[in-house]
Amino acid sequence: MRKPDSIIHWLDSKPPYHHALFISLQQLAFLGVYMGVIRLFSHEKNLGIHDFYNLMATTLIVSGVGVIVQAFGRFGLGSGYFCPLQVTPATFSVMTVAIASGGFELAFGMLAVVGATQIFLGEAFKRLESVFTVEVAGVAVIMMGLSLGSRGLELIASHEDGSLDQFASLKHSGVLITMTLAAMISISVWSSGWLRLFSAFSGLLLGAVLAYFLGDLPLDVAVRQLENVPLLRIPEVPVFGWRLDISLIPSFMIVGLALSLHGFGAIAVAQRFNDANWKRPDMLSVCKGVRAEGFTNLLGALVNAMPLTSSGGAVSLAAATGCTSRYIAWWLGALMICFAFVPKLTAIWFLIPLPVTAAAVVFLSVFTAMAGMQMITSRMLDNRKIISVGVSIIVGISHEPLKQYYYLTLPPVFQAVTLSNVAMATTCATLLSLVFRLGAKTRLRKTFAVDQSSLDDIVDFLEQQGKAWGARHEVVRRAEHATWQAFETLIDHDLVESEPGVSGTISMETQYDEFSFTVVLRYRGGLVPLVTRPPTQEQLLEDESAVMRMAGYLIQKLADRVHVRQETMGMAELSLTFKD
Repeated sequence: MRKPDSIIHWLDSKPPYHHALFISLQQLAFLGVYMGVIRLFSHEKNLGIHDFYNLMATTLIVSGVGVIVQAFGRFGLGSGYFCPLQVTPATFSVMTVAIASGGFELAFGMLAVVGATQIFLGEAFKRLESVFTVEVAGVAVIMMGLSLGSRGLELIASHEDGSLDQFASLKHSGVLITMTLAAMISISVWSSGWLRLFSAFSGLLLGAVLAYFLGDLPLDVAVRQLENVPLLRIPEVPVFGWRLDISLIPSFMIVGLALSLHGFGAIAVAQRFNDANWKRPDMLSVCKGVRAEGFTNLLGALVNAMPLTSSGGAVSLAAATGCTSRYIAWWLGALMICFAFVPKLTAIWFLIPLPVTAAAVVFLSVFTAMAGMQMITSRMLDNRKIISVGVSIIVGISHEPLKQYYYLTLPPVFQAVTLSNVAMATTCATLLSLVFRLGAKTRLRKTFAVDQSSLDDIVDFLEQQGKAWGARHEVVRRAEHATWQAFETLIDHDLVESEPGVSGTISMETQYDEFSFTVVLRYRGGLVPLVTRPPTQEQLLEDESAVMRMAGYLIQKLADRVHVRQETMGMAELSLTFKD
């Protein structure tokens, strides 16, 4: 793991206290967008103000605990990365079914099934590493970015209850979002050092000031709203109680799968942002992270909090501002828990105009979507993988216009998969990854005639295999260069035996196991001498075999591991392994 140049405070660095406080407030302001989901839920379900404050408080407490558990994993829980949790409206539909069947106590009791499913899947992900590939992670991250961006643009013309305002002035809102976004981009691109840590916070502050002068933030109205909100309040736990219904277990298990896939993408992007040498998802870290999310939702079911999922947007905010330190989790968690007991602070939180918040969401969506694209393009792709990625993204994009159709036509047990575009796209990518593994060989052999083969033949063969297995470009290029050098060495030094009138042949076999790319050359003849030190200049001039030893030395330098073996019937083997 290598620290990216764009990160100022990396995983284990401890930012100064004043930096940590403002960075946490910045994260809190962003996550406040999703805490607004609780207001929407309360409005739709006709909850009183008393229940609303309780639900807000329990969700904040659980969110605070969750971000700390996620960052400082203990006892097999937590990815080890700064990856806050957010409320998601994607669970509304299945919770509505439970509320209709048995009230709020049934809805929150069934959330325990979601948490238990995620804990189980945390272990299953580790055993399915070959299925949850870089391409699957890339699809999940791209859809997170697209979802963030579309959500941000929706906020331009949204009411407080989440509905769209058809009379909203795009010109008026456009000024707010443009100026706020311009401030964030300017600080992020042209500033350096500590100022970039607060690019999003500075943009939100400028947007709030601009909103005041444009009349979108009238102080007299804000003061009246705050007067009706208590300063301190101890939440009642649990708010509604618990109840289970066996018939609803399959639906809530599917919700657990959907949230787990979402968490997989968020943790993968956290790994990508924190490692300049990132190659593939660390599935052990992903498993611990999904289990931590499941534990958090179990805790949420216990105290009657809204279901939570890992926030790809918050991870992108950390990367965009250059602070991914896990120590920020302590500050953010503590602030969330404190806000749970001070409703007046929460009310101030909701005074930020939605177009101002929209700018932050759009700003972060760019980083998230591009991180997903970089994940996918870091690998060589054949038609199988191109189809898998392309179809999955199209399916994810179709979620918004077709979600009502899915709701009306799909059996209830499958409707949970369509809760969000991220869940749909990741599910599709996973299934296609499984299907396309059928017939995909991890070993392929081809025979080359030594007097008729060229560098282009070797390159074409290895590139074909690299695309089929999704190997990194760099690894395949190294394999092509080293294999051709070995090929030339065998020919130039007459190590490949041939019969009269018949050209000698070299059988080339490739092997791949997600962590290494191996090329095995088999032929009838002698072995290449492998030495750890190159021959001296005098030896090259006086000893004819020194030139062959130099060739063997160079081949060893080109590959990560080289092995030679003399087989029966005069056959020899030269194996070149390249770490992926």
